[in-house]
Amino acid sequence: MKEHGGDIYRYLNNSSSVMDFSANVNAFLDTGALSRYPELSLKDLQYKIMKYTGTKTLRVMLGPGLTYFIYKIPVWFGFRRSLVITPNFNEYEASLAVSGSKVSSLSLNIIKKNPKIIRSYRPDSLFLCSPVNPTGDIVDVDLIEEISEEMNRFGGILFVDQAFGDFVPDHSEAIVRLAEKTDNIIIGRSLTKILAIPALRIGYVLISQQLFSMIKDMDEPWSICGPAIDFVRKVDLNAIREKTILHVNEERSYVMEELKKMGLEIIGNPRANFIAFRTPSDIDLKERLISSGILIRDLSEYVDLGRNCYRIAIRTRSENRRLLNAIADAMASDNLRKIPLYKR
Repeated sequence: MKEHGGDIYRYLNNSSSVMDFSANVNAFLDTGALSRYPELSLKDLQYKIMKYTGTKTLRVMLGPGLTYFIYKIPVWFGFRRSLVITPNFNEYEASLAVSGSKVSSLSLNIIKKNPKIIRSYRPDSLFLCSPVNPTGDIVDVDLIEEISEEMNRFGGILFVDQAFGDFVPDHSEAIVRLAEKTDNIIIGRSLTKILAIPALRIGYVLISQQLFSMIKDMDEPWSICGPAIDFVRKVDLNAIREKTILHVNEERSYVMEELKKMGLEIIGNPRANFIAFRTPSDIDLKERLISSGILIRDLSEYVDLGRNCYRIAIRTRSENRRLLNAIADAMASDNLRKIPLYKR
């Protein structure tokens, strides 16, 4: 890391306060702590993430959200032939195109049947989600290991997107164990989901020492804002995860059962804090619900899923009940089928 002005944090041990003449910031406007540059060294947060994820050997790289790494990593490693396993977060193809990589896509259902099909693509990088976005399914760890072995044939890198990994801790821990015994897996995670701070932007990757040594000097300084650093430093990640999972699992089961009663098809086996489902007809459910002040995700851009598919987040019981009522009203008004309304 190069020397920069404003790095007062390394000197605070020698003095309770430091008057900073090294940073050329407007001194005639009082913005409090916001007038300081963010910290450059975040070793305590990296150690906190290591303890939280249970890794002993993987390096932690922090950044302003997982999407930051989705765009940076292809450039840092110079990927040229990338394979995206679908369905997947829709920024991968865009980020790879920006980096100049040739992008191919392959359905998860196909690779489950024949992981060796990867050989016909000879990719230098492969991207998959687990939990899958947008269905919430998890990919079997044995399959991920087999994919990693196939990628090793070409000296390729496997990027496992675990933006929602906090909601399936046993699975996530298994992926960490797998990454620790290989040198070609990068795990990408978001803290904005579990901590409910998307406006602050913070995420991280877990990466082997071998891969880290290739990119350690490529990251830019001050990528994470001070308020995000302070927030993560103060919270108890394990306690938040434990409490959150109890609520999410209970509410997800409740919402899934009510959707099934309406005759809606649950897509996959959701394990995160969202559910994807399919309506039985061409009703524009997103448009109908927005008129009730409710916004849901239209999944029509996901070619793997087909028509009439939507994704909803898991929220509190009162919010979930309001959503279910609105869905029932929207479908009943279209006379698609008789659906019992829920108690308001």
